[in-house]
Amino acid sequence: MLDTFKDSVSRDFGSDGKCEFPTSNDLDDVTTHEKLIDAVSQLLGTPDILLAQSDGWCKAGHSDFGAQQNNDQRFHMDYGNNTFLHPTPWNQPENVAAIAYLADTEITGGGTAVCFREGEDDELYKPPYINMPGIGGHWEFYNDRSHTERYFEEKHPQIAQFRKKIYDREVIPIYKPGDVLLYRYDVWHRGTPVNVGHKRSVINIAWKKRDSFWHLTWNPAWSKWNYYGKVESVLMKLSPKQRALLGIPKPGHEYWNEDNIKWFGARYPGLDIRPYMQALKL
Repeated sequence: MLDTFKDSVSRDFGSDGKCEFPTSNDLDDVTTHEKLIDAVSQLLGTPDILLAQSDGWCKAGHSDFGAQQNNDQRFHMDYGNNTFLHPTPWNQPENVAAIAYLADTEITGGGTAVCFREGEDDELYKPPYINMPGIGGHWEFYNDRSHTERYFEEKHPQIAQFRKKIYDREVIPIYKPGDVLLYRYDVWHRGTPVNVGHKRSVINIAWKKRDSFWHLTWNPAWSKWNYYGKVESVLMKLSPKQRALLGIPKPGHEYWNEDNIKWFGARYPGLDIRPYMQALKL
């Protein structure tokens, strides 16, 4: 699987499209794994979920700590560039994000740091969540930790003191290959430096409730690269439960009738349409 990343080594987030789903390799098996689907469904309290992001990438260790580098990243929440809205109340979650580790961070470094919420009265988790670059009028955006905190110290000392408390509670777990960090768009977290001379490979994945259309999809449309058989081959090997992540209605959904099912099968010769037919009792 690690061979997949040979052309997608990055100093910043993402693979620039090189390892975005669907890749037609083992990364897709992680993205659509039914255990992950079940875990996310449990966390969101509904089986009606959609895939919002999947991008495998390899972060290389380096000594560049420029203002926009994520080498030693600032604490942030992910909702800022995934929706135009503010997160809903804590007990009404609408999304789940994940970082699936394919590296041993005890060797590579680069483990994701997290500041965990400590109950309903946690002062660091009192909305609105605006004490970060790019949010609440703080348009002087920095990705790097030192640049970010220097900005707040100079321009907004109270926010700087607030953010210091986040760093004081920072936890950096040791991640082993196969470990998955599940979190939300409204959790304080940050990327930490990868050791120089090493590479840290992960897959960033996100899901949302099916009806939460205000949470946007990070990747291009899943069907963008249709017509060449590559995407189609991925689609055909998925179960109906896995296909539902991509917006294909589950068996029994009102979309399906005998004609629609037959036409679906005609578009993808060899696709097993029996689960859809059986749900109609045909």
